[in-house]
Amino acid sequence: MSRRYRSLVLLLALAVPAWTAGCGGPAATEQPAEAPPPPKPKNAAEIARTIVKGRVGVMVWNERLRGHNVADKIRSLDLLGPMLEGTGIDPFRDVHAAYVASTGVTREDLAVAIVQHLLTEDQVRQGIDVVVARSEPQGEWLPDMRVPTARVTVRGQTRVLSLVEPGFLAILPASLAPMAARFVGTGGFSDPEGPEAIVATAVDPSKSLSGSHAPSIPPSLRSAVAKVRLAEDGGVDIAFDGESTDAAQAAADADALTESIDRATSVKILFARVRLFDKVVFRGEGSRVKSDAHLTGSEIDRLASIAGSLMPR
Repeated sequence: MSRRYRSLVLLLALAVPAWTAGCGGPAATEQPAEAPPPPKPKNAAEIARTIVKGRVGVMVWNERLRGHNVADKIRSLDLLGPMLEGTGIDPFRDVHAAYVASTGVTREDLAVAIVQHLLTEDQVRQGIDVVVARSEPQGEWLPDMRVPTARVTVRGQTRVLSLVEPGFLAILPASLAPMAARFVGTGGFSDPEGPEAIVATAVDPSKSLSGSHAPSIPPSLRSAVAKVRLAEDGGVDIAFDGESTDAAQAAADADALTESIDRATSVKILFARVRLFDKVVFRGEGSRVKSDAHLTGSEIDRLASIAGSLMPR
């Protein structure tokens, strides 16, 4: 996995009705129009998860981030930068949406990214040619692949870049290069359910999100979803929803998460604990564990610093 870890316009082809008329014969009759092809499935995220057997996923809707105070802070995390380095695709200016699926959050974990960009195929090809030339060892366009695919090594990470559909670039570990063809025919990403700009998911988060500096997560928490929505004051609203085993365990998990996150985002000085932002309190609702938090711009800066330290290096 890299050190840092939109909507496709459907082209509906309409057949022009055929009109025939015989010279001196009967009047022309209208032939029935050919039905347009069905829309392509919006399954790019599901394909990425299947390829890598991903337990962690992050969906980013760049169109919603542009112009908001949080955009520069997200940019500073450089989630896609290392993957797109040298391609000529700017992770913010040229990307409509992107999804990254991974087996975890360490450097040893495998990740697959599918990026919906705003450039032409020629522009992307030219950018990849540059990456191939600068790759150490020398990169190459791979022969006998169903989709145009180049193998490159950037900052010691070897991966493949595949032009899977117009407006879509897939980035995979070199060992999974043939899997890029699974994206052929995709219509991109499902429409977001609400106003969220970022959605992060984890299955078995106590293991999939474990890292040397990560806060501990109760093993009874089966899955978790965090949705980030942009606030008018330049901050963000974060809604967390996790699945526990039952109501009693959910209440215990909520208390454990509250304590764990508080320890990870605060520093004890003498007899006082100094928090980087207001304490985030989790609560049990039936078998669910939930939390709602608002972060101001300055609090996001502090959180971004912590997140940066947790990124695989």
